[in-house]
Amino acid sequence: MLANLRRSLQPQIIFPSLTVGVVTGIQNAILALAFAVMIFGGELNSFISIGISVLFAGCLLQSIVVALGSSLPGMMTITQDSPAVIMALVVSAIAAAMPGASPEAKFYTALAGIMITTLLSGAACLLLGKFRLGSLVSYLPYPVISGFLAGTGMLLVLGAFQVMTGRNVTLLTLAPLFQNGAWWLWLPGVVFAVVLFWLVIKVRHYLVLPGVLIVAMVIFYLILWGTGTSVAAASQTGWLVSGLPKGEALFRWWDPAGFALVEWNAILRQSGEILACIVISLLSLLLNITAIGLSTDQEIDLDVELTNNGWANLLSGATGSIIGYPLLGSTSLAYRLGAKIRLNGIIVAAIIGLALFFGGSFLGYFPNLILGGLLFFIGLDFLYSWLYETWASMPRIDYAIMVTIALLINTIGFLEGVGVGLGLAIILFVIQYSRVPSIRHVLSSISYQSNVDRPRLHTQLLRRKGNWLYILELQGFIFFGTANKILEQIRHYLETEAAAHPPRYLLLDFRLVTGADSSAGFSFARLMRLTEARDIKLILTSVSAQIRKQFIKQLPSKSVSYFSDLDHGMEWCGNEMLSVFESVGMTIQSGSLFKELLKAMPTPADVEILRQCLRARETQPGECIIRQGQPPAGLYMIESGQVSILLECEDGSRLRLRTLGNGAFFGEIGLYTREPATAWAIADRRTSLYQLSTEDLDRLEETAPQVASALHRFVVTYMSERLAKMTNTVQALMH
Repeated sequence: MLANLRRSLQPQIIFPSLTVGVVTGIQNAILALAFAVMIFGGELNSFISIGISVLFAGCLLQSIVVALGSSLPGMMTITQDSPAVIMALVVSAIAAAMPGASPEAKFYTALAGIMITTLLSGAACLLLGKFRLGSLVSYLPYPVISGFLAGTGMLLVLGAFQVMTGRNVTLLTLAPLFQNGAWWLWLPGVVFAVVLFWLVIKVRHYLVLPGVLIVAMVIFYLILWGTGTSVAAASQTGWLVSGLPKGEALFRWWDPAGFALVEWNAILRQSGEILACIVISLLSLLLNITAIGLSTDQEIDLDVELTNNGWANLLSGATGSIIGYPLLGSTSLAYRLGAKIRLNGIIVAAIIGLALFFGGSFLGYFPNLILGGLLFFIGLDFLYSWLYETWASMPRIDYAIMVTIALLINTIGFLEGVGVGLGLAIILFVIQYSRVPSIRHVLSSISYQSNVDRPRLHTQLLRRKGNWLYILELQGFIFFGTANKILEQIRHYLETEAAAHPPRYLLLDFRLVTGADSSAGFSFARLMRLTEARDIKLILTSVSAQIRKQFIKQLPSKSVSYFSDLDHGMEWCGNEMLSVFESVGMTIQSGSLFKELLKAMPTPADVEILRQCLRARETQPGECIIRQGQPPAGLYMIESGQVSILLECEDGSRLRLRTLGNGAFFGEIGLYTREPATAWAIADRRTSLYQLSTEDLDRLEETAPQVASALHRFVVTYMSERLAKMTNTVQALMH
């Protein structure tokens, strides 16, 4: 610990930390002052000193808690602009809802609303951090987030005019800005903001902002001196911040007894805006933390940051301050300068503390046009980022939703704007999602068959009658729109393409279906009635337990055949089709192993030579023949019976790769590669096998090379047929 402390106190770390901390502390104090004037101006201006004090105190507490508890040393925080804008709207609405109340009652009601918002935000952060649910906030649609941020930019611009002129303006009531010479109060601030914005973009240096602020202050007081205007006259005219206490101490605190005047109904009517403020603040917090991690190339524990900011906002909320969360720019700058220590945030807190307890007189000399210009600069930055830069990258419909939200926030109301935008985003999502094909592949047994190895004649018959089986592989979420499209496509197929030769089996595979709503069940019930009327058997595969529970009433098991996966459903359909062939006298028996070998070997004597190298084995149903991962045991040939080849997945489940019958073989990969077995081989029923070990194969190659060569050709031919079948399946799935 002492070694870490000594490293932190090295000049190359201390000096950058002091620089960043002091600059950030001054900026934070000025921004907190601007936010306080915006929130507590107008009717509550007589309480501006208390408003400034609580915001400074909250910023101080947040800086200390985040600096000491963050998982990233050097993290800095501030009371933020987005919550400040929303709280300004809430405070204004509360004051308007209490026309007959005293200014004191309005102030304490507004302060209680701010406290509740910040405390709830802190509690939400703690809960999200505890239960690791921070990612849930990221599910808000991007156009809604963008619209909120663009709307926030507009509100900041309007708030800037209010700070500079002392007049309440909205997007629909801008006329007061041009009456009675009011433009003299805001035009210099707008010019200051535009110049600052241009310099920040062009120069990109952390000293640009404080440097421009100092120059603007100097120019302002030079103009006062040149025109012979006194500070008192400037304050009365509205050029300077008014309502601050006379003397050195800015600190003025609220009286606990004042909360007896709170009108809780006025706060309750703003619950929608309060909830929106909390959600947007949580989202902004998470986005800021993620961006800080990327910009500093550091691993940040999101749960620790949520918990840490939760405590910071709980303490801040107890004072009456607004929501705060980490600073992206200052924290990233500190890391670029090498100031990766917790002292950064402590210095910020110290600067704010000095301003709180000793800066009353100094802050009283701060021009409103600079405070308003700073808010205008922040708003301009929001508008540039979310209205200008997104024009080239955002789809036009998303951009239109974003602009709609921004305009509604500034004309109708914050909650209404976000609500309408969210509704538009949901409608757009439903429309766009319904355009995504819910049918991924259309197949038949011509190109797609089960993994059951059948005699060649069986396979040829199934392919020749491939139009008997119509397979649809579904995907995505099935709801009323997509379910109807599936039904209409099947109906169209039966009435046009398959009118002359309709299928006998309709198979729907749900493996890639993520879910289905209740209306989808009714559409599939109509499909069931359609297939029953045409004597078509309906088969559903890979249906999850949840979807099957939804379908059970509309699609009973007696009318529909359910299978665990597409492979087993295809096997059942193939067996059903073959039983139809057998019912008309086309009985086909699988050949035994040695009948197949007679076709491959030059002479019966060669078959006999091979037989002498084979070891006979009898297995019972369920018996393991090959265990996945075990050393190779050789080639197994099935004389009679059935064996399934299963791949064991990571979750312990087993996927059927093939089912083999009479005359088939397995284990050839291990025989040739001498690598451990890649799958399980399990006997499905009583099975007679012959085993050719690697040692016996080596001996056969030495003593009877012509027999070994014929065996190799037999294996290659079998594997080639299997590969051709797989290729046909892949080609079918690619269309």
